[in-house]
Amino acid sequence: MNLALERWKFLSNAERETTARQLALRLPNGFSFLALNGQNAIFTFEFSTFVLIQGGSFSLGFDAERPWSPTPDETESWEETAREYGFSESIHERVCAVTLRPRTMELAPFLVETDIREFGWEAISAEDPEIVSLRKKYNFERGFQLCRGGVTIRVRQDADGLVAAERSVSRTHAEVLADLQQTGFRFPTPDEWEYLCGCGEPTLFRWGDHAPVDRYPTDLNTAEAEYRRRWALSAGRLAPPEGGFVRDWDLHIKPNSFGILIASNPYQYELMSEIGITRGGDGGCTICGGMGFFVGWLALATAYFEEQFCKHDPTKPIPAGYTFGRRVLDLR
Repeated sequence: MNLALERWKFLSNAERETTARQLALRLPNGFSFLALNGQNAIFTFEFSTFVLIQGGSFSLGFDAERPWSPTPDETESWEETAREYGFSESIHERVCAVTLRPRTMELAPFLVETDIREFGWEAISAEDPEIVSLRKKYNFERGFQLCRGGVTIRVRQDADGLVAAERSVSRTHAEVLADLQQTGFRFPTPDEWEYLCGCGEPTLFRWGDHAPVDRYPTDLNTAEAEYRRRWALSAGRLAPPEGGFVRDWDLHIKPNSFGILIASNPYQYELMSEIGITRGGDGGCTICGGMGFFVGWLALATAYFEEQFCKHDPTKPIPAGYTFGRRVLDLR
């Protein structure tokens, strides 16, 4: 079956749907064609959605020669970071230092999960004596998270009162990938991930060249960014305002043109098919370190790759609470 992008983009929607339905007949049991979303063919499997990625030759990486002009706010944010941390490089040099250079890749067609799932946890019954005891002891309305002897237990309660409890498990990247491969799936390669993120666009971020540098990606608005700063200075004693905060910028949490939710939270590492490699964030290191808003957003750049944050010791367990991944199904 010809699933090359050069053919797909010239098909009518009726022809795309016919092709997608024919493909569905060849997929493993449990897969079914759902619908077309624009030009994207969407499939379902076990309550998850997958999108068809067509094959072809694609350009990746951030081109330092492409015209890119930081906004005055971005430049000011970087200069504040440079002064505080003693960096001598310019904002352009910084962007180039933390992104991968242009290159071309050949991509075979595949299906990819449109959202990420978390790894490194195992479910515990809410009726487990330890969980019952902890809930009585801490009595947090929506849940809590505790670390005991290197094992983290977290308990969450939704608005309907349903309680979910989990315990962190010690698993390496290789062990998680091996388990996934036993089910017929894999993680994306680093290059595939980059293409999935940016959809082939040359911009710094998947939504464009700029980000609001008056807050971090994890802040809902400027007011929350200021509250977090003051909360830290108060040693955690400052209470949030009544009514909370309202998000006023959301491009980074919206699906991209493939319909994929990706590169939205720097705290979330995405596991790759290459052991010890993650993409999609820095584990929140720059945000936790308070390194500045522009640097905090750079971890979501399509071509972002800092070895100190994206390369990991393959012998060590993946960090629970920070490690995510998405399933890929090869089409043969």
